[in-house]
Amino acid sequence: MAKKHYHWKIGETPPELGPHSRAKHRILDRYIRRYIEVCTSTPVQERLNLTIVDGYSGGGRYSFLGDEVPGSPLILLQAIAEAESALNALRPKGFEIRTEFVFIDLHRYHTDFLRAEIEASPFRDKLDKSIHIWTDDFNDRVDDAISLARRHSPQRGRSIWLLDQYGWSSVAFASMRKILGCLEKAEIFLTFSVDALIDYMSENRLEQKGYRDISLDAGFIKELTADRGEGPAWRALIQNTLYRHLKSETGAEFYSPFFIHSNEAHRSYWFLHLSRHREARNVIGNIHWQENTVSLHHGGPGLQALGFANASDPRQFLLPYSFDDHAKRLSRLALMEQIPRQIRGAIDADLAPSLETLFGNHCNDTPVTKEIFEEVLIELRDEKEIRIEDDSGKEKPRTQNVLWTDRIVLARQPTLFSRLNSIFPTKRS
Repeated sequence: MAKKHYHWKIGETPPELGPHSRAKHRILDRYIRRYIEVCTSTPVQERLNLTIVDGYSGGGRYSFLGDEVPGSPLILLQAIAEAESALNALRPKGFEIRTEFVFIDLHRYHTDFLRAEIEASPFRDKLDKSIHIWTDDFNDRVDDAISLARRHSPQRGRSIWLLDQYGWSSVAFASMRKILGCLEKAEIFLTFSVDALIDYMSENRLEQKGYRDISLDAGFIKELTADRGEGPAWRALIQNTLYRHLKSETGAEFYSPFFIHSNEAHRSYWFLHLSRHREARNVIGNIHWQENTVSLHHGGPGLQALGFANASDPRQFLLPYSFDDHAKRLSRLALMEQIPRQIRGAIDADLAPSLETLFGNHCNDTPVTKEIFEEVLIELRDEKEIRIEDDSGKEKPRTQNVLWTDRIVLARQPTLFSRLNSIFPTKRS
C-alpha cells in the first residue's frame, strides 16, 4: 500500500506502518479469506480463477512497533496460499486457486524492494509467471490489468482491486468506471482521504489535474465552497456531497462508505468497497462490525442512516458512529419500528415485500447487515408482529434463515400489547 511519505529502498529499514493502515491490512486479509469461502462453496468445484491487482503496492514490508510486518502484496499472497491449502485438505480431488497477481507502483526503488521481498519468500517461483510487478502509474496500466483479468476469467472477469492511495487524487474515477464497467465480478477497495480534499479545496485551484481526475469541475467546486463554513457539521455536509459524487462517477451499484479512524493523524479515511453485487457489500459490512475499534460511519442507527442519505440538516452528521455493541443495539431498536413501517408502505403492492425489497435494495445507506436485519425479522415473527412466508405464500413459522425471496407480512391481528399499536394507531386493513 504505497504512501507518498513512505519510502522503500533495498538495504534500508522499511517505513513505519500506522495503526490505521494496520487495521486496513486486517480488513483486507479477512475479506480475501471470506471471499474465497463464498466463491468455493460448491462441493464439486475444483478450481477458481481470480485476478488480484494492487495498484499502489509499495515495497511489501513495513516496520511496526519494533518488528517487521508484511505489506499488502505479501498479505494477499499468503491469504490465497493458505485458503488453497485448506481447500486441498477438504476436497478429495484437490483444489486450485489460479490467481494472477499484479503489483503496481510508480517508483522503481519500491518495485525493486518488493521484488527482493518476493524472491526471499515461498512465492519466488511464481515471480514473473503468475506474479507480475509493474513500475508505472496505475491509471496508465489499468487497461492492461483489465485485459489480463478478462483473459484469466473470460466470462465475468472475477477480480479484486486494491487502490490504497495516499490522499485523494491518485486514482482517477475514470479508471474505476472502466473496471466496474468492463468486469462483471470486479470489486474495488479504495482509500480516499476526504478530509485532505476538503482542506485543499479552493476556487484558486480549479485547473488542478487532481480535480479533473476525480471529475470535479469548476462549477461543482464553486458550489461546494460557496458557503464554506467551519466545524464538523459543515465538513460532514461536504463529505455527503462528495460521496454522492463518487458513487455516481464510478458507477458502483453497491458500496460501503465506512471510515478507518487514524488516532495519530486525528483524521478519518474512507476505506470504500465498491462492487456490482449485494452479497459482497454484506460481507464487508460484517467485517467492519468485527473491526469496531477503528471502523466508523457518519450517520445514525437503522436504515437510511448513513451520510449518503439525503438530509437537509447537517447537524445529524455531527457524531460518528462506531460498529460496537451499543451501536448494534440501537440499530436493532430502530429496525423494530422501521421494518413494520416499510411493510406498511408496500401494502398496496400486488405481493407482500420480500427481504430483497425491504433490505437488499437499500443496503448501501445503512451500517446494518443482512444478518442483523434477519435477527430482527425473526424477533418480530416470534412476537407475532409479522409473518414470514416463502415466495409461494406458505408461512415459515419456525425458520431461522430468511431468504432474499421470502415475503414479509404484517400480522393480521396484532396482540393487545403489540408494538404495532403505537406505530399504526388506526385500524389496519
